[in-house]
Amino acid sequence: MIVYAALMTLSILWIAVILSAPWLMAERRFLASAAIYQGLSAVCHQTPERSFYFHGYPMGVCSRCASIYAGFVIGLLLYPFLRDVREDRFPPRWILIGAAVPTAVDFTVGVLGLLANTFLSRALTGILFGAVAAFYVTPGLVSALNDWRAGFAKPKAGC
Repeated sequence: MIVYAALMTLSILWIAVILSAPWLMAERRFLASAAIYQGLSAVCHQTPERSFYFHGYPMGVCSRCASIYAGFVIGLLLYPFLRDVREDRFPPRWILIGAAVPTAVDFTVGVLGLLANTFLSRALTGILFGAVAAFYVTPGLVSALNDWRAGFAKPKAGC
C-alpha cells in the first residue's frame, strides 16, 4: 500500500510541476517559470504548437507527454479496483506492447509525414499507454520494495 500511495503522490506532484510552469508565467513569476520549463526540457521537446495551453501558456510538456502522465494517474486510480496493490507480479507483457503500439504508430506516421497526427490522436494514444503503464510500474516497485525488505530479513554471514 505504501508503494501505491507514494506513486500516486509523486505522479500528482509531477503533473502539478507540469502545470506550474504556465501558471507561474501567467502570474508573472518568470524566473521560477523559466526554471521549470528548462528542467522539463530534459524529458520533452516542448514544441508550443504541439502542447496544450494552461492560463494562456504552453504546458511544461507536449500534449503526448502530458497525456501519458495523465493516463498514468488514471491507471493508478483504476488500479485498486482491478488488482491488489500489494501484487508484485506483472500482467502479461503483450498488454503493455499492445498499449504502446498505437502511440508508436501515431508518432511514426507523423515523423514520416504519412499522416498528420492531431492533438486528439496524441492525447488518446498517450492516455492509453500511460494508463496501462501504471499496471507495470506499480508491481515493479512493489517487487523492488519486497526484495529490499527481504535483504534486511536475511541473517548476515558470520553473525
